[in-house]
Amino acid sequence: MTTMTKNQGTTIPSANPQRSGFQAIPTRIRDVRDAQVPPLVVEPLAEQEKAAIRQNLSELGLKLAEIHRTAAEAYLSQGCYEQALPHLEAAATFSPSEAEYQMQLGFVRYVTGDDVGAINSFNMVLATDSNNAEAWFNLGMVLFGQEQHAEAEDCFRRASELHSTDAQTWNNRGVCLWKINRIADARTCFTKALQIDPSDADASYNLSNVR
Repeated sequence: MTTMTKNQGTTIPSANPQRSGFQAIPTRIRDVRDAQVPPLVVEPLAEQEKAAIRQNLSELGLKLAEIHRTAAEAYLSQGCYEQALPHLEAAATFSPSEAEYQMQLGFVRYVTGDDVGAINSFNMVLATDSNNAEAWFNLGMVLFGQEQHAEAEDCFRRASELHSTDAQTWNNRGVCLWKINRIADARTCFTKALQIDPSDADASYNLSNVR
């Protein structure tokens, strides 16, 4: 049965330790570490200054996330999935609320064989947006690959409820139902997939061969 597939040099300016306006971070250890005595004493800031710093850090995080995502895209354009992975992880870390970064990270984790990491990425998306049909679909794909057919069918069911005109989702759901011996329901799903896309070869094959 046809089932789912995993389709001249630039001079660098010298660093200025005071350029940020903050106290410089030390580079030499001068004292034996003592948890009770901080090695760096930082002058307290006013609340207004703290708020400005938090805002600046937030904006910096978004910029860093986009830089790392761009680097990941450059590696992926060359088929270098392993090299792209740490950049996508950094992007998702700097901008944890950006669902697209988590979705891309989940995809690359799946391609590189990290099913657990992929599941975690898609679940993080769904934890904040349970109506993300693509995340349900992707989660179903990973679970199906682990032969968790009932769990995968539930994911494809949720995806089909959110995006009812996607033929591949209906076909994949039908395959899961066939795997758990719900033959009549599987036929219904394959039929639905063909109603949406009469040229869907997988759904056509599955409908004519499911027993």
